[in-house]
Amino acid sequence: MINFAHRGFRGKYPENTRLAFKKAIEAGASGIEFDIHLTNDGEIVIIHDESLERTTNGSGLIKDKSLKELKELNASKLFPQYEKEEILTLREYFDLAKDWEIITNIELKTSIIDYENIEKMTYDLIKEYDMEEKIIISSFNHNSLIRFKELAPNIKCGVLESSRLYKPWEYVKNLGMEYFHPLNFTLTNEVIEKMRENNIGINVWFGISDYDFSEYLIEGVSGLITDYPDKVKKLIER
Repeated sequence: MINFAHRGFRGKYPENTRLAFKKAIEAGASGIEFDIHLTNDGEIVIIHDESLERTTNGSGLIKDKSLKELKELNASKLFPQYEKEEILTLREYFDLAKDWEIITNIELKTSIIDYENIEKMTYDLIKEYDMEEKIIISSFNHNSLIRFKELAPNIKCGVLESSRLYKPWEYVKNLGMEYFHPLNFTLTNEVIEKMRENNIGINVWFGISDYDFSEYLIEGVSGLITDYPDKVKKLIER
């Protein structure tokens, strides 16, 4: 069971920041999940939203900003008790995590803004850091997943979904992906059974509510993507 820290230790620290990633590791996470976008000067940056307003003291769209402009912002807006946290680049994350024995789930945020060439740029950086065996790529934009898979058939990919797909095991298998990433309350016993039959892993993600994660620590579920890696760690140890 992979204990993925959703956007780092988002439940207690500023999401998608160096602090949140380090605290996730300290809390016992065996995986980290985060989101990537492209700046207007072609840098891959780690932030959830397409725009800056919710999590930083900036405004506007990531795609319209340079990396230099983004680096001047404070990504701790939702946790003012902490000092300034920078928006990280994917390269900075890899410098941080290259020696960690964890799985990194990179979500391509291409559903609203379909960033040109982000798949190849991400793959090139993964290769540069020799991280192929430690990566899962996921996205709600399944066309983006196909593009990535064509570039990197050796890297595992996960189909992100929040709806109740009809026979999702057939859909994921037809796409040629290794994982299904469903929203927790859409998961059924039939889906778990059929995914197992098709050798497809399931990494369940949760909304902001504090669910009873123990209900999902079951055979056939390969990972949980939560805001509270500390709680999941304790449940797994039991």
